[in-house]
Amino acid sequence: MRSVLLYSGIIFLLLLTAINIKNYLTPKKVLGIQIQSEDPTNFWKDFVDKNPNYIPGWIEIGRIDKIKEIDPNYLIP
Repeated sequence: MRSVLLYSGIIFLLLLTAINIKNYLTPKKVLGIQIQSEDPTNFWKDFVDKNPNYIPGWIEIGRIDKIKEIDPNYLIP
């Protein structure tokens, strides 16, 4: 009886370990991975079309004239 419990416990631990290793090794789905694979300039152009006062977006595009138009006192890094 004691050996049956011992073997059952060992099999259970091995099963949990195998499941844990499988979950650890599978690639994780990350939100936003599609955005990273696209052209970032197109992303920022679409974003600043919807949010025209977002200065970091204009910095990413490289439009210093738009930044000065939005905020003339903004110090560009």
